Amino acid sequence: MTLRGRDLGEMPGDIGELGRRVLGEGDPYRVIGEQLADIVGDEQFAELYEPRGRAAISPSLLALVTIFQFLEDLPDREAARAVVVRLDWKYALRLPLGYAGFDFSCLCYFRRRLLEHEQSRLVFEAVLARVRVLGFLRKHGKQRTDSLGVVGAVRELSQLELMTEAVRLALRALLVADPGWVETTVPQAFQTVYLARRSDYRLSAEERQAELVRVGQDAAWLLDQLAAAAAAGLRGLPEVETLATIWQQRYERSDGQVRRRARTVDATELIVTPHDPGVRIGQKRGHAWWGDKVHVTETIAEPSDRDQPGPVTPADQVRFITDVTTSPAPSGDGAALGTIRERLTERELLPGQQVVDSGYVSGKHLAESEAAGVDLIGPPLADTSRNGFKLADFTLDRDAQQATCPAGQISSKWGVRTERDGSRSIQIRFPAAACNACPLRPQCTTGAEGRNLSASEHYDRLVARRAEARTPAFRAKLRTRAGIEATLSELVRAHGLRRHRYRGNAKRHFEHLLKAAACNLKRLARALIDPQQAPRHAPPALALAGALA
Repeated sequence: MTLRGRDLGEMPGDIGELGRRVLGEGDPYRVIGEQLADIVGDEQFAELYEPRGRAAISPSLLALVTIFQFLEDLPDREAARAVVVRLDWKYALRLPLGYAGFDFSCLCYFRRRLLEHEQSRLVFEAVLARVRVLGFLRKHGKQRTDSLGVVGAVRELSQLELMTEAVRLALRALLVADPGWVETTVPQAFQTVYLARRSDYRLSAEERQAELVRVGQDAAWLLDQLAAAAAAGLRGLPEVETLATIWQQRYERSDGQVRRRARTVDATELIVTPHDPGVRIGQKRGHAWWGDKVHVTETIAEPSDRDQPGPVTPADQVRFITDVTTSPAPSGDGAALGTIRERLTERELLPGQQVVDSGYVSGKHLAESEAAGVDLIGPPLADTSRNGFKLADFTLDRDAQQATCPAGQISSKWGVRTERDGSRSIQIRFPAAACNACPLRPQCTTGAEGRNLSASEHYDRLVARRAEARTPAFRAKLRTRAGIEATLSELVRAHGLRRHRYRGNAKRHFEHLLKAAACNLKRLARALIDPQQAPRHAPPALALAGALA
């Protein structure tokens, strides 16, 4: 398909006259139609289309409809219908009153085209670029970040349902890719059993265990057949690779027999559904979910002191989302900080101060943020070790490479170990004889080999932050963090952030970006119509907005 842009120079006469009579000056869709209709341009999608072919629906139109769709949390069918029947949508899109619309599937094809060309960030970046042009973003300002667990578009599966579904999806993919190979290699009885959905609802515990072993054996047989040279082209099918991974995580071969593993892999790698292999099980404050985690970063509105001279800038009064990052559900919050900083640096929006909660704060993350020029503000986690004497109760002398315990005993060993993330930690050991004879032993350790300590290379930085977190000045800085909770609530209640619509890592992240773009566009439209948020000395674009309001 080829790209043929649409003319946004003038509002169509019929919709313009009717819209100005019906829509109030404070209607966000009227503001979008009059001032932000060109926020996404057709030229930005030029590389996604062929130079010749059938004319495509304007991608800028589809992009705005997609934003409106997530603005109101509508499915594709209702969004396509709203383009035809909604006066406010037609005014915002600058469409004539008699526009007949398009099929709802065009929205799906548009999203697919963006994903295929790795342009999932295009719409979000276009909206953020307009926010920047209008003066609502400040370089090296203050921003805040928090995370939210998002439920995947899948249902919870038992272990037996997981294995049977993995075999079923793999068999279906093989039938599509090479039906001849399936007919000549896979017995009809095998196809009859595994091409139908199965449930373990009426099975006893003993029957479930027996079925799990049998399904594991059948899956191993199918994978063995695919390992033959004749089926080399079929082993690369995503469904087959997912089946192989699920089997390896839960089964093993011993003396030629297939049996279940006593221990499986870490939760960050464990596949829990073949329908969306990227979904993981996350847990936070006692609540578990199947899905992923989204990290939202936004600016902090900083009202200027009215007693101080000087203009009030737009960035002082309105907050906008500057980054959205998706991570696995069981991953730690701090692991996403590096990705967040990289993207903010690309946008030239790296903050001077980033306010977070305790999940993002560790000695390593404090050091990395400082090296990047970011002051990471957040309360560090307390030492939750079970020992009565914590690491902070010991005196560490790095120059002498020794530690002193509360009873005055000197450590016997001091070593440095490289951790899996590349950081270094100090490993300290006290003599067992001294620990066993110490009167403070019940408060320190129960181990027969003496007390062991482990301190990261950034431990001193963490200790300093724990002390700083108890000061009134630091607590005052943390007050601005609460606003991100309101943003997450807005994204959940108004834009459906809590639950996914789509499956697949790329689609789930794309969905997060679209919801953030919708939230930003809504906030931008409100900022342009709210006289309380208009700067005293506005740039020309904002002055024009005030004249139109």
